[in-house]
Amino acid sequence: MTAKPFFFLHLPRTAGTTLNAILRDSFGREEILSVYSEQEYREFREIEAARLDGIRLIQGHLFLEEYDPPRIYSRDVSVFTFLREPVSRLVSEYLFLKSWPENHMYSYLNENKVSFREYLASVEPRLVFRGKNFMTRFYTGLHFDVNVFPAEALEVAKHNLEHVFGFVGIQERFDESLLLLGDFLGLKSLCYEKRNVLAAEKREAVSDDDIALARELNAADVELYAFARTLFENRIASLGRLFALKVREFELINTKYQKMCSAISTELVGEQNGPIILPK
Repeated sequence: MTAKPFFFLHLPRTAGTTLNAILRDSFGREEILSVYSEQEYREFREIEAARLDGIRLIQGHLFLEEYDPPRIYSRDVSVFTFLREPVSRLVSEYLFLKSWPENHMYSYLNENKVSFREYLASVEPRLVFRGKNFMTRFYTGLHFDVNVFPAEALEVAKHNLEHVFGFVGIQERFDESLLLLGDFLGLKSLCYEKRNVLAAEKREAVSDDDIALARELNAADVELYAFARTLFENRIASLGRLFALKVREFELINTKYQKMCSAISTELVGEQNGPIILPK
C-alpha cells in the first residue's frame, strides 16, 4: 500500500520559507507538489489522481478538503504545521504583504493606504477573515461569524492539533520543533539559513491600542496558541535531558553553518560588484 503523502499545512509567517528550504534538501523535486503562487493555485485547483503518484510532500497555504481524517486532492495525508503567537504573526503578515511587490495584496494595501488597524477590523471581502481568528479557521476549515467568539470551532481546532495532525511545531521554538519534525519526516539534513525575515528597519510602529484590538479580535487564536504551546512544552519535558543536549548540540552546529553561509554570500556579492579600488 502506498504511504500517505505528507502535507505541510503552512500558516503564513511561521518560518515556512526557511522550513521549505530544508525540505527541498530531503525530498526530490519530482516528489514535491508546491502550491503558493497564483499560477500554481490555478494550475493545481484540480489534479488528476495519476499526477499525484510519486508525490511525497504537498505544501502550501491551502485549507484541507477534510480535517478528520485529513484529506486534500481526495487523498489521505499526514499533516504537519507550525503555529506562532497570533498577534506577532498578524503584524508580520501585514508588514510583509505591504513590502513584497510580488504578492497579490501588495497593490491593494498600498494604494488604499490600509493601516494595521484597518487590516484587522475591515469587513472588505479581501480582508474580513484575515485579522479575526484566522488560525482557528485555518485549522478547522469551518466558517463562523467573525463578530462572535467561535467557541465550537476553537474546540475543533484544539482536537485537530492534539489528536489529528501528525506534528505540530512552534515557530518561537523553531530548533526544538525542527529536530522533532526531522524524526517525523525522516529528514536528511536540518541545518538552515533564516529566509524571508523582515528587516528591522522595515518594521513600522504598531500602537498599543492596535495590539489590544488584535488580541480582542483574535481571542480564540490566542487561546489556541496557548493550548498548542502547552502541548509542545509537555512533549519537550517528556523527552528529558538528552533531548535538551541534542538541541544544544544542533544550535552550535547550525550557528557555524549560518556563519559559513553568510561568509559565502558576502564573498559572492563582492565578486558580483567587482574589486574595490581605493583612491590614490
